[in-house]
Amino acid sequence: MDYTPALMGTLQKLPLFQDLSPSQLKLLFKLCSQESYPVDEVLCRAGGDSDRMFILLAGSVEVRTDTGKILVRETAVTTIGEAGMLTGEQRSASVVAVVPVTTLAIQRRPLMRLMQQDANLAIQLYRNVLLEVRQKMIAVDRRIEEMV
Repeated sequence: MDYTPALMGTLQKLPLFQDLSPSQLKLLFKLCSQESYPVDEVLCRAGGDSDRMFILLAGSVEVRTDTGKILVRETAVTTIGEAGMLTGEQRSASVVAVVPVTTLAIQRRPLMRLMQQDANLAIQLYRNVLLEVRQKMIAVDRRIEEMV
């Protein structure tokens, strides 16, 4: 996949990559591999290693518990698996393609090496993940409040 200005603009709009410089985005893009998944293909399984994250470029996926309960449906363009990949914890859910999916995958080890070389990049990525997790927690709190 070519690194085009349109793709750079798309990546910059994703919460995970906000406030990264164009040069930092280019370094991240060099770590990416394009992957495609047909309907019902599992991108990652609950309990598995968080060895990579995905940038969902096209399609939709369901995030499911290990018992198969659907937690949420994600549609392109978004990121999946970034928190677990950065923490190294096992996957907390499975991700399954519900239509054909195209992703960019970033492997954990190369990303960790890049973050060791660029402390500002590491700080910004961790900050952005923390902000995303916070927003998800606020949304869950609101749903719980509505149920009570």
